[in-house]
Amino acid sequence: MIVGMYVRHIKAYKGIKYIPIGYKYNFVSYLGENGIGKSSILETLDCFFNNRSYPINKSALKDGIKTKSNEPFVTPIFLIEKSKISKKYYPVSEFFWKIDIKDLQPRTQKLSRPFFELREQLLEFRDSHYLIVIGDDDSDKKNCHFGPFQSILQNENEDNNINLEEKMEQLSQIKNLGKDLLGVLKSMYSYVYIPVELDIENFTKIETIEMQKIFNREIKLEITNALKDVNISKANGINEKLDNFVSEIESILDKEYTYKSISPKKTKLTILDLVDTILTVYFQKRVLYKKEISGDKKITELSSGEKRQALINLVYAFLKSKGTRDKYTIVAIDEPENSLHSSLCYEQFEKIKEVASLDQNQFLITTHWYGYLPIMSRGYSHFLEKKEEEIEISTFDLYNYRSEIEINSNFMLKSMNDLVQSIFYSLIQKKPYNWLICEGISEKIYFEYFFKEEIKSKNLRILPMNGKKNVIRLFNYLYTPIQNELKKAEFGKVMCIIDTDNEAVIVDKDSCKNLVLKRFLNTNENETQLVNANSGNIHQTDIEQSLNPIIFMKTLLKLEKIEEVKFHEEDIKNKNGNTSFILNFKNLELIEFFKQNSGTNKVIFAQEYIKILKEEENKELYIPNWVKDIKKFLFN
Repeated sequence: MIVGMYVRHIKAYKGIKYIPIGYKYNFVSYLGENGIGKSSILETLDCFFNNRSYPINKSALKDGIKTKSNEPFVTPIFLIEKSKISKKYYPVSEFFWKIDIKDLQPRTQKLSRPFFELREQLLEFRDSHYLIVIGDDDSDKKNCHFGPFQSILQNENEDNNINLEEKMEQLSQIKNLGKDLLGVLKSMYSYVYIPVELDIENFTKIETIEMQKIFNREIKLEITNALKDVNISKANGINEKLDNFVSEIESILDKEYTYKSISPKKTKLTILDLVDTILTVYFQKRVLYKKEISGDKKITELSSGEKRQALINLVYAFLKSKGTRDKYTIVAIDEPENSLHSSLCYEQFEKIKEVASLDQNQFLITTHWYGYLPIMSRGYSHFLEKKEEEIEISTFDLYNYRSEIEINSNFMLKSMNDLVQSIFYSLIQKKPYNWLICEGISEKIYFEYFFKEEIKSKNLRILPMNGKKNVIRLFNYLYTPIQNELKKAEFGKVMCIIDTDNEAVIVDKDSCKNLVLKRFLNTNENETQLVNANSGNIHQTDIEQSLNPIIFMKTLLKLEKIEEVKFHEEDIKNKNGNTSFILNFKNLELIEFFKQNSGTNKVIFAQEYIKILKEEENKELYIPNWVKDIKKFLFN
């Protein structure tokens, strides 16, 4: 994958600038004011992978002319599995894994510092991956370039600290391998860029290069394979019959006239000619329509928002389709929310979130809709702001962004407001949505299984909010608009669910007809209840202590990672009850286990629990009663 990038004099970026991307997640977003340089990042990568001319910054020009000493360049930082490319490129990677910042000139040290900070984070990949900084410049030849390391690889600095005499052979080898390696790396990726201004009708045609990249099928190759049995040049083939036909016409004309090929070198029909003709006749006559009850609508007849929605739906459908991809697919989208009503923004980002989680997909977006921040738990966001004519970029992990963001006092407020608007508008649609708001990803895993039918048929959406405080905050934000609109006949419902900790929950507002805030509570070993958040009874209870004890035990025994937690099935006090660690299992080690690894253990356990539950013959016997209580509120 691409984990970062250096650019020089490219569009919004003057001089050499490091652009962070990230390595842990496939979803990356760029935030900031208009004109700050967000779209420049996506457009630059499009130019790199698809061999277009770079949009250069005026600082690269002298009297309107680009100078060699100021040549713009783009050099992505690749982290590639060793099995994906030839071993002959090993020396290039080793150079970047081993080079010391002290080997560089002071100015280069400053420019390359972000690379060394990134490399420190990537040490776990040292044995399994190649690390390569490589790209090209904006010259006509698109020369291979190594970003801030270019001077040392070309031996341009005679006074640098590295021993050039000892390194000469290695540096020469790396330089010679560079051009070939650059082509190999570019060929491994399909980069699809969707700017805000786009001719969506033409873009969505099946024969376009962009669409073929998305669904990983080369139409020309498919047609060629279908024509493999067609006789073109053999005896009695198409070419021979056509030649005879032309000769017959010429003989009728008493050979006073003759038909000659416009191109003397190409007189015969080829398979490629047939392929091009089929593309023209078959595909170019087809455009995308949206199916509607009142009649199918051509995509050009849709509103701007509907067009944008259709485009994301296409990308989503093709990337989700089964089949092995022979290339990494990078989809870069400028403002997925552009022209969309607030009620549709959540759906748009949910689709992006789902396909970004698939292997070999990488999503890069720019956006002004901050409502995705509370719902995207796996990804990076980069906030761009201008300070003293310089573009500064702050990076944060979406898993715990609320504790990291200090760059803008309005940041979290805007993200919550955008999300509240999206949820509220979804509740008042003709076919309203219903929402189950929970604390984290592990709860969502359980809920997605328990409510799988309702997700399909009842427009149920499950939203993890990364903590109890955020669930309560969302409840408070939703209360007033929902309370004021309850006269509507069709109105969706929202249930917010939190754990019970060892302290009372203080909520200013009581639940109303369509919005409630509940918490898990174990009062005995027999049953977990959902009680009002403000109720006085306090006994530490989370979802792991509210599950079926038999499936819980099977999950414990299956997971090798918790061998230190020793249990036997007879230790369960009440097999028909819940999994309270105090009353039923009586083991405080479990509480500590679920706290470890920043919640990762909770997610691993939830995934295995559901996997085991799916294999049971009488699955319904193991569904907790509180699940029925949730369904009763949301759907009765």
